[in-house]
Amino acid sequence: MTMQVTERFDIVGKTKIWLGAAIAVMLLGLMGLFVRGFNLGLDFTGGALYQFKFPEKVATTPREEVQIASEVRSMLGRLNLPSQPVIQIAEGDTLLIRLKIQSERESERWRAEILQALRQKYPKIEEAGTEFIGSVVGSELTRSAILATIFGLVLVSLFIWFRYQILGAGWLFSLGALFALAHDVLVLVGFTAWSQIEVNSSFIAALLTVAGYSVQDTVVIYDRIRENLKVRRGWAFERIVNYSLLETMSRSINTSLTTAFALWAILLVGGVAVKPLAFSLFIGITAGTYSSIFIAAPLVLLMQRWWEAKAALKRPAAAPVRRPVPEQRPILRVTTPTAEAEAGEVAEKPASSPTGSILRPSATTPSPRKPRRKRRR
Repeated sequence: MTMQVTERFDIVGKTKIWLGAAIAVMLLGLMGLFVRGFNLGLDFTGGALYQFKFPEKVATTPREEVQIASEVRSMLGRLNLPSQPVIQIAEGDTLLIRLKIQSERESERWRAEILQALRQKYPKIEEAGTEFIGSVVGSELTRSAILATIFGLVLVSLFIWFRYQILGAGWLFSLGALFALAHDVLVLVGFTAWSQIEVNSSFIAALLTVAGYSVQDTVVIYDRIRENLKVRRGWAFERIVNYSLLETMSRSINTSLTTAFALWAILLVGGVAVKPLAFSLFIGITAGTYSSIFIAAPLVLLMQRWWEAKAALKRPAAAPVRRPVPEQRPILRVTTPTAEAEAGEVAEKPASSPTGSILRPSATTPSPRKPRRKRRR
């Protein structure tokens, strides 16, 4: 009964649909990366972050937040700032101002001038904190983030390559996991670019966390495929992959939902500093669950079919087998000796043959001899 319920859904039969949807989302992510670009934070560009606190909430709707941000921007425009400020209202009572500045001394100078300008409009506003990051530190963080991402993906691919040398196709499993990882990364990158969420060091942590989460889910499915290859030897590989996916689907969905509940709690009651990280993790884990179930293992099956078809084309065509024609030998009929044969002569009669030819005794056949008579002395 369990077998019938489990095999009711054909996941691998719709592999082209799953891959088509994944490729479309990946292209959308690339488009967002090239069209919109990243909203790089101070961790990568360098500069100062000024936080100011209102005595009470001044904005309860997005429209009010936009209105207050435009008022603050118009006030700061009179100060001749060295760069265009990025203004954001958080939690309805916190004002965040990001400014690209090269030195810490310059950051202190502009902090005092910005606070003085704000108090002209909001007398009770207070300073909540200031952060400064140099440009050298930002470039080092950028380089370290890129190297960490590349190094992590290479290690993951090597691990899967050596772990799944089943059917001599460990590299197929490695490519399937790498394609699923590329899908998850591009979904997260594209969403961040389109929504213009600030990209800082926490975003790199979210990216690597999503990659590890997706690979862990993919490894569970690959392990089940390897076990079923040993247990169900009479099954086709396509059926084994589909059966393994259905066996592990409830586990993958339940794990993702458990993680999503914790992230939703952070989004509802968390602070402004952790909300971008929680939202990025939620998008990445959702994409990772999809890629582990509908991309990683079905793609392995698709690549194996392609590889077998390619190997079949390279094999030389077998020559047709010719069966040997049995040799047709004539049938010899032996007749009884006549009176002439008793005297020493053997009568030769034609033997019946398919061709009607007459066969004569060969030279090697001994001829009959006449009996010798003893001479009397």
